[in-house]
Amino acid sequence: MDTDKNEIRDEMSRVMNVEDEKFLVQWLVESNKQLAQRNRELLVENLNLTSQVEALQKISFIDFATGIHNRGYLQQRLDEEFSRSRRTGSSLSCLFIDLDDFKKVNDTYGHLSGDRLLRDVAMLLKSFCRREDVLVRFGGEEFVLLMSCTGHRRAQLVAERIRTRTEARTFDYGEFKLSITISIGVSTLKKIDFKSVKSPEELIWTADRAMYKVKQHGKNHSFYLPFSSDRHDFAPAVAATT
Repeated sequence: MDTDKNEIRDEMSRVMNVEDEKFLVQWLVESNKQLAQRNRELLVENLNLTSQVEALQKISFIDFATGIHNRGYLQQRLDEEFSRSRRTGSSLSCLFIDLDDFKKVNDTYGHLSGDRLLRDVAMLLKSFCRREDVLVRFGGEEFVLLMSCTGHRRAQLVAERIRTRTEARTFDYGEFKLSITISIGVSTLKKIDFKSVKSPEELIWTADRAMYKVKQHGKNHSFYLPFSSDRHDFAPAVAATT
């Protein structure tokens, strides 16, 4: 009698173990399905967030007054182009562009008209850019054009073409017309300069100093400042011809 009871208990235990195993397998299968589905949902959410972050980053690099890139974008691209030029030994040039007497435009025609002029000048500058060039509004009425794989002679030539085209342009706003001139400082990092340069920003500041020398010599010119020269005291280079 006791033997029968034991056999019954053993059989029930085996049945329960089998049922438990089936339940466990089913539970694991369903859990894996739910986990896989959740992973897919998280992946989609992550891709969407990544796209949103990239879109926000692109927007953050735009100067809304002119529609071109801003100074933040320049910093990122300057580091990239500097590293590439140092690695390949190619020249990297910078044009620092400033609108002459821009304050008079704001004072005479108002800041909205000044903004229109900035936007139109930006579009004019953009027309001279190659696909690989970097054009940004640096601040106020200042623009920077970064030109990869470009020596100083080519940079000077482009600077003079931009300057003369801007000088010849009349910006027609219906009720009034505006003309503007620009001063351009040019600097170039050559292969030999990478031995002494301490930071990519030196290229920008060298072009900036060259531009201020233009201002001191009467504006509406372009000057090239050799990077390897004494950058605190230099004679303006002869303007390149178109």
